Amino acid sequence: MEIDREKIRKQNRKLNWIIIAAVVFVGAALTLSAVMGSRVDAKKIAGLSRKGGLFSSASSGDRVGVLYISGVIHSGRSGAGGFMGSRTSGSDSIVSMIENAAVDPGVKALVVRINSPGGSAAGSQEIYDALLRFKQKKKPVIISMGDVAASGGYYIAAAGDTIFADPATLTGSIGVIFSLVGYEELFKKVGLDSNVIKSVEHKDIGSPYRPMTEEERQILQGAVDNIHSQFISHVAKGRGMDIEEVSKLADGRLYTGEQALGNKLVDKMGGMHEAVEFAAKKAGMPSSPKLEYLQKENPFMSLFETASEIGSGVLANKIAEAAAKQMLAAPGIETR
Repeated sequence: MEIDREKIRKQNRKLNWIIIAAVVFVGAALTLSAVMGSRVDAKKIAGLSRKGGLFSSASSGDRVGVLYISGVIHSGRSGAGGFMGSRTSGSDSIVSMIENAAVDPGVKALVVRINSPGGSAAGSQEIYDALLRFKQKKKPVIISMGDVAASGGYYIAAAGDTIFADPATLTGSIGVIFSLVGYEELFKKVGLDSNVIKSVEHKDIGSPYRPMTEEERQILQGAVDNIHSQFISHVAKGRGMDIEEVSKLADGRLYTGEQALGNKLVDKMGGMHEAVEFAAKKAGMPSSPKLEYLQKENPFMSLFETASEIGSGVLANKIAEAAAKQMLAAPGIETR
């Protein structure tokens, strides 16, 4: 019997399009559910007033800006998350939102909701500095800590005028870490060799293909200690504490919100509702103010970008590249 190959090819193409359509449909549902669900939860957290109603959301008139810093902090643009990954906070994106709110005459105060374990030291510093510039506009910055506001998350919080935390919030972790992985023994076992040609002695410092020298360890330790000193200095400045007082707390340990209050690392117990009301009061606004959520995302953008990447093969390359970086590349210095 003769096989109609052209007919089979057409059927396969049709099946492929059906599968792609199904994936896109399911992805859209999951993404919309995740994004809308998180926004509803955010409004519930931020919005229940003492009268039982919701704060209203607005982009005009006098209002309190609300900025979310969620997930790992890093340089560059924020990651939207959705069904393909976790939400992250990129300093470029966050700083841009802060700067826009600073020049908006209708935004009278800013509440920063932090739910982050930390991340890039440089990214945290950039956001910290942007909040200080916002305060120069004579607009208050109120911090609201979620489940976790630690290390780089606390670094950013230290820029606030007032910090709210829940009793069970995990915060603190005032420290710096620089992690390296060595693959020398693995390479020997699989018969691989690495040849490095460099212009100066320390150009390949931190290489995973050879043992670290004691001199290199001291160099990297010096960098970590220097950034840790910067961290302590910024916390002391933001909290109105002595360097020595902060140094005693800056051994990397976590504190609950209640413990942090006792150590003067936070100011008040309370959640988003209390933070918003306090921000309004500080800005001379009435209770239950209008809110403007600074993250204005299109919930379908990341979905369409991902669908496009699936079709073009870019996504597979990105996954492979990310895996390779995770395994082989030395990470940056992190405040977490």
